Amino acid sequence: MKKRTDFLVLGSGIAGLTFALKAAKYGRVSIVTKADISDSNTKYAQGGIAAVFSEPDNFEKHIHDTLIAGGGCCNEAMRKL
Repeated sequence: MKKRTDFLVLGSGIAGLTFALKAAKYGRVSIVTKADISDSNTKYAQGGIAAVFSEPDNFEKHIHDTLIAGGGCCNEAMRKL
């Protein structure tokens, strides 16, 4: 089955959906997503900016928390750069 669209958005994360909303003013928008419109990495992201602002936080705690949040996907060797 063929479908025509003016804008094809790949992904239903925050960037894709933001673009889709803006593009909808100018034409038909179609969104291709993994399985469900809510199935995106955006909902798993911590959001905001993680940084050390004051005590009792420190850089080592920040790095430790970041590695845990990364669920094994972080490259720990990068902490030494």
